[in-house]
Amino acid sequence: MKRAILVGIDHYPTAGSLGGCVADATALNELLSVHADGSPNWRTQLITGETDGAHITRDSLRHSLTQLFANARDTDLLFFFAGHGAQTAWGADLVTQDATAHNLGVSMNDLITLANDSPARSVTLILDCCFSGDLGSTPGHQATAVAENFRLNKATLRENVTILAASRGTEPSQEVDGHGVFTRILLDGLEGGATDHLGKVTPLSLYGYVSAAFDAWQQRPVLKTNLTEPVILRIGPPWLDAELLRKLPHHFPSADSVVQLSPEHEGDGRPLPPGMLGTPKQQQFDYLGRLRNANLVTTDGQRDHYWVAMEGGEVYLTSMGRYFWKLAKRKVL
Repeated sequence: MKRAILVGIDHYPTAGSLGGCVADATALNELLSVHADGSPNWRTQLITGETDGAHITRDSLRHSLTQLFANARDTDLLFFFAGHGAQTAWGADLVTQDATAHNLGVSMNDLITLANDSPARSVTLILDCCFSGDLGSTPGHQATAVAENFRLNKATLRENVTILAASRGTEPSQEVDGHGVFTRILLDGLEGGATDHLGKVTPLSLYGYVSAAFDAWQQRPVLKTNLTEPVILRIGPPWLDAELLRKLPHHFPSADSVVQLSPEHEGDGRPLPPGMLGTPKQQQFDYLGRLRNANLVTTDGQRDHYWVAMEGGEVYLTSMGRYFWKLAKRKVL
């Protein structure tokens, strides 16, 4: 029960045309529709405005949004827009292809009203357009914020509504190399850069990944959220198989336990022939090596496990390892 609409507009008859918005929406559509293993994810609808022949009007975009938010109980909703954004005296607008001087498109205030009033399980709104950070800001305050370049605006979001915006409500958003700067990094995060140990990408992990890519001289991505349970946007390649994490209490009786290594853990005959598992101690040594590669176990001085084994040293869980040990002990993995 996850549905998404992705909109990208490059061609604007009355405004400067863009070069990466259709590519942004198309690439995001491909990533969100399936997980990394090919299993189905979001049920997506792609809407693009490349030429005059594909006309995205204020009326058609409002109609699409009405469909997205209709009958949404127990459903996760996602809306993505890449195109022009513009500030007005009433707040920012998503600019459509039929924009006029006093009717630019769909108001961001209207969009957040739909999200806040929706009975959906969760709503994720992702905007890559100028002034996109205005979405969710308290209506009536935006014009003053823009005039005074005031960045400490207020937002009102109901539970489980999340906004990911390419820039502050006072800033433009940039394109480079055929994509929006923001969405290009967003795509990398969804492909695997923002996954946790189990491969899950949430709005929180995605924002952390994207935000770190922008410096003090660039546009500033914005996250606004009121979450009790982050929606999983996509499942990418996991750092470790969940089954390996479930075995943590078997190897570490408590979160503070240590495992004493010995030369027998390295054993003879390495590298082992394909299909050979080795002795139980060799299997444990290989298991601990996979945990080390995921930063779940460590040693004093972070020494290589081979030398720790040769000298009869110990390995123990890192803080992240103890976190997953507790989850495995509670059988919630």
